[in-house]
Amino acid sequence: MTDRLAMDQVFRAENEAQMLGALPPRLHETIRFQASVRPDAPGLADPTRRLSFADYDRAITQGAQLLRDHGVRDGDRVAVINENSVTSVVMILAVSAAGGVAAPINARIATSEVTAMLETLEPRLAVYTLESPAARGHAEAAAALGVENAVGALALSETFESAPETGTPPAVIMFTSGTTGRPKGVMLGHRALLYQGASHAWSRRVTDADVFYIVAPLSHAIGLGSSLVTCAIAGAEALLVPRFDPGGLARDIADGRITFMVAVPQVYAKLLDHASEHGIALGRGRMRFTGTGGANVDPALIDRMQATFGLPFGNGYGCTEMTPIARVPDGMKVSGNAIGSAAPGCEVRVAREDGSEADIGEVGELWARGPSRMDGYFRNPAATAEAITPDGWLRTGDRARVDPDGALYIVGRSKEMIIRSGFNVYPAEVEAVLNACEGVVQSAVLGRVVEGDEEIIAYVQPAAGRDLDTDTLRRACRDKLAGYKVPQEIHLRDLPIGPTGKILKSALAQDHAGDPPS
Repeated sequence: MTDRLAMDQVFRAENEAQMLGALPPRLHETIRFQASVRPDAPGLADPTRRLSFADYDRAITQGAQLLRDHGVRDGDRVAVINENSVTSVVMILAVSAAGGVAAPINARIATSEVTAMLETLEPRLAVYTLESPAARGHAEAAAALGVENAVGALALSETFESAPETGTPPAVIMFTSGTTGRPKGVMLGHRALLYQGASHAWSRRVTDADVFYIVAPLSHAIGLGSSLVTCAIAGAEALLVPRFDPGGLARDIADGRITFMVAVPQVYAKLLDHASEHGIALGRGRMRFTGTGGANVDPALIDRMQATFGLPFGNGYGCTEMTPIARVPDGMKVSGNAIGSAAPGCEVRVAREDGSEADIGEVGELWARGPSRMDGYFRNPAATAEAITPDGWLRTGDRARVDPDGALYIVGRSKEMIIRSGFNVYPAEVEAVLNACEGVVQSAVLGRVVEGDEEIIAYVQPAAGRDLDTDTLRRACRDKLAGYKVPQEIHLRDLPIGPTGKILKSALAQDHAGDPPS
């Protein structure tokens, strides 16, 4: 791609083949293109600095040289432990420029979780972005050394003996928890991520006048593909924040700094509450699009957002393994669990257990396929075969139905997954930590829907004669798990057991309203 016409073809595309044909081979080349046609335009910012596209491109080149100087070769996997920042973005794209495979890891998760991901990944190098106190803590625990460089504050691990990927390596490996609690590495190709950004830019008519607010972590599909890559495709400015501050966001919106954002529903609820409490008029800014993905939306929140901004509130559906899958088109009025229709270039179907097509209105598992689908799970062919059918359909694990008008609705999840603040939480992860605590016989973890979110509720059965302390159990969870995985409530009780010896979670679910919180 050497001229502006090629990128413009993304927005004139009538189908996915045309859109894909207009895209460059690798992620970082989107920034190289923007630097060639609009070098002085703002491309990337965080609360501490702002880069033009020319500076952005130079920083990526410098970051790639730093990686090569430390032994990164074509196909090598590089972990980037980070929170959102200019440096984090530059280093993730620098891995692409160096010919490697980036694995963005959220620095805010527990050290044991980072360790498990690195053990799965076996990277050539681990990079820690030191503007993040959390990443700095992980770097110190790993004895990584700070380096002199022009990119930003970094620490690098030693260079490990690690075999590079062969064939056509993915662009990134993004981690998602499995039902066993062991992290799985989702392999996403350059094509998949570029299509994700191009599809979003095309569907929502993103332009180089837009400024994206990006609070979703770069280890999350919303943060990386749906936001950062969308900006790179459209030439929009990406404004990253490491942690959500409702006051700061409210000021940026009211001052006209932000035009576009995609975030989990909880961000919007806290934003509106803060603006109402402090008398901030959000509607007077330049905001032209707000939307969400990754969780059901409370209809009352949709109404509040539309009343505040005078805009439709967008909703979409995808998962780490494939985003986008579906979007609510502009102008469609929907309820909170509607996900609209298949995104451009994507196919969806609602399947019965035998794989046959479900009837209109019948609930089944949502299957999807398209250019944004993952290549598979890293070094996990069994899990890949379970998730992807021989003819290329991704089995999402979510229960869905189609109404007579063709709109898709998510009605439940097949594998007990809880979505807390937009992040996936699998009960088995939390149960494993609780069950390892002294004096615990067994535990059961469930989700409970609350306004705009889900809470994590744990039931723990003490050993005979043991007097367990729920604060101690919570501390154990905080030590071993990310904060969003820690139960909001812990109840001590004997657990109901069925005839097969399994805990009857359905019986516990009926007791949610009756048990007093601990």
